Amino acid sequence: MKTLDELQNANARAIIFECTSVSRAYGTTTAASDEDVRGIFALPANAYLDLVRPPDQVGDERGNTVFYSLRRVIELLTVANPNILELLFMPPECVLKSAPEMQALIARRSDFITSQCADTHAGYAMSQIKKARGQNKWVNNPRPELAPAREEFCHIIPWSDKRPADEMPVRPVPLSVIGWRLEEFHAARLEHARDTYRLYRYGQGARGVFRGDVLACESIPKEDEASRFAGLLLFNEQAWKQSLVDHQNYWAWRRERNPARWEQQESGQLDFDAKNMMHTVRLLLSGRSILERGEPIVRFSGEPLSLLMDIRAGKLSFEKILEIAEGLIADCERLKSGSKLPETCDAALATELLRDLTAAWERRIA
Repeated sequence: MKTLDELQNANARAIIFECTSVSRAYGTTTAASDEDVRGIFALPANAYLDLVRPPDQVGDERGNTVFYSLRRVIELLTVANPNILELLFMPPECVLKSAPEMQALIARRSDFITSQCADTHAGYAMSQIKKARGQNKWVNNPRPELAPAREEFCHIIPWSDKRPADEMPVRPVPLSVIGWRLEEFHAARLEHARDTYRLYRYGQGARGVFRGDVLACESIPKEDEASRFAGLLLFNEQAWKQSLVDHQNYWAWRRERNPARWEQQESGQLDFDAKNMMHTVRLLLSGRSILERGEPIVRFSGEPLSLLMDIRAGKLSFEKILEIAEGLIADCERLKSGSKLPETCDAALATELLRDLTAAWERRIA
């Protein structure tokens, strides 16, 4: 079983839990909300004896529907993963399927409530703040469709024995400014200098500096050293590689995003991702609830829900949201100092639970 179709059709008995999740579970649905489905599937214990490891999760391309293996769920619960922990506290109206093994897991959910849960909720919240800032840069600084070329990260120090007296020596000039075509040159590495190369002009007879995916260095004949030397090439390869990664991330985001979600930013109404910031506060409210009541909040209502929806609608400034988030983090730190929750989950008990649930599922479907 490797795909979502195989799980839902051929291996449907493996599914022990299925629910509508995210906004429909939190109570923060808007007209633009996707319908997200999360679930858990079981595998026979001997599946983990194969050399080819069974999948930890399967899902659709956009990540709207995702099913996790029971083993992966237990593993993530032991490290207080907020997204997995909330599956054990889903509102009844969101649950589409819950097998006896899932009911047994829910009955033991208090085993996974630890002070570490508050830490991970806060950590996820801060990652949402960073994500909001990063995606804001993408909205306001769209990337061209063409990937960045190596030549954009090249500078030239031209060689001339007739330099004017008032010209500043050894000043790198962008390749685009000097106008040289690297196809007309050969390059040789400059000794003891990183990312720096000697350039030799061969004109139409040259093989070029960049060939395919590499900068090709040549062995220059001794008789050409003086007559063909044109200057030094500085190629910032690390900056080019990072720009390439940024470009790929940007276009992956453009392909996979929900366009309706970005209307406020792209029209200039907001300068941050309101949905990410809503989730920042949601996670912190849930983390505080763990320390206060011993369980996370999944379904919001009343004033907390109004606050989340106001953030989602762009009614609060970025600075105001940060102020709220900082206050919630302070609350969590204060509550944690007096909390009687265990610091972390008992991994041995979690392992025993995984074995018991797997054995119970195998007996039931036998």
